[in-house]
Amino acid sequence: MDKKYVLFDFDGVIVNTEESNAQYFEQALACYGIYLTEEDRNNLIGTSDRSILVRLLSRASNQVTLEEFTNKRRQIGNTYENSYIEPMPGLVSLIKDFRRKGIKTGIVTSTSTRLIIIALNRMNMMSLFDVIICGDMCTKSKPDPQGYLKAMNILDAKPEECIVIEDSSVGIRAAKSAGAFVVAYCGSGIKQDISEADISVDSFLECNERIKSMIP
Repeated sequence: MDKKYVLFDFDGVIVNTEESNAQYFEQALACYGIYLTEEDRNNLIGTSDRSILVRLLSRASNQVTLEEFTNKRRQIGNTYENSYIEPMPGLVSLIKDFRRKGIKTGIVTSTSTRLIIIALNRMNMMSLFDVIICGDMCTKSKPDPQGYLKAMNILDAKPEECIVIEDSSVGIRAAKSAGAFVVAYCGSGIKQDISEADISVDSFLECNERIKSMIP
């Protein structure tokens, strides 16, 4: 079946935010004497699961509430508002090419609506998407497929008509569970388990070459 919709993750796919996000996050944790292991960092990629954060905060010598930590993070800043950001090379032209062909595009991310809207406005990309589903619009985080299913419902799209471009194992699993064809994007430079994806690409130029036969 021809693909009529392309849905993108945000962090690590639209913008290379992963390292910057980690630095801000770890800076906030360090204020409470909490330091991440490599396993911790891997578990955090692509998800906003609050239970993971609760477990991390339990390591503090003095009790830290989620509200206290959230306030500390606001004080320190974030990638979306405070760092230089730009779309991945070749992404904007790829999206514009999709849209010229009548393909509808969207974002499904675990990041909050406020930060995603700020980032998209800073990059002048708001007009490039037909639907945007953020973490605070869902009751379940990736790897649950809820976000992708919600986007498909808004677009009136069948799962088999959708291509999803993801970079993390939890995001890939969410998209596969939703029934989409999944492209693992490896251009952010962070190595992750992409074994569940249908294909993998290292750039958006390669992505265009690999999926152009699926686009009517």
